[in-house]
Amino acid sequence: MMFEDFDYSQFKNMPPPADGSLKSLAEISDLNKVPINKSFVKKRDNIYKSFKELADKKNIELDKKEIDNLTSSSADVILKLKQYYNRPRPKEQAKQYGINMETVDLDSMKTPSYPSGHSAQGILIGNYLSAKHKDQEFKEIGNEISNARNVARAHYKSDSDMGKKLGESMYNYIKDGES
Repeated sequence: MMFEDFDYSQFKNMPPPADGSLKSLAEISDLNKVPINKSFVKKRDNIYKSFKELADKKNIELDKKEIDNLTSSSADVILKLKQYYNRPRPKEQAKQYGINMETVDLDSMKTPSYPSGHSAQGILIGNYLSAKHKDQEFKEIGNEISNARNVARAHYKSDSDMGKKLGESMYNYIKDGES
């Protein structure tokens, strides 16, 4: 496993805004103002396909096993953090405030909210492919994957921000391990 020795303890000291707090309410309110774009959300829900589309456009051969390995290896760390924080999804918490929140329902929304796994994996893989192929557009796709989770209202902004930090850290871990 690629991230077996990855020390994620620092991420256990970066909690999300507390459930029921004014900050969580503000995040829900801001999220409820984001226009839903189902086609964008569905297009960016599949991480591999998102990067493959760009690679195909640029005649770059993507190694599916390599991407699958990054995805599955990082999933263990992400899931441990999700279970550690056990933050409810925005739609669930919105109900506690009496707010009706429309979301794009995705099969990938079955785990706790914090941190955003799509954000972490989008940034990790985007950075990896960007460095490997000397092409910044892969990083842009990673950011779109992260953004799509907010457009779906599947994640709070703080979930996505934490996911991005985690993805950057995981990328630096494998990059530094290669030198």
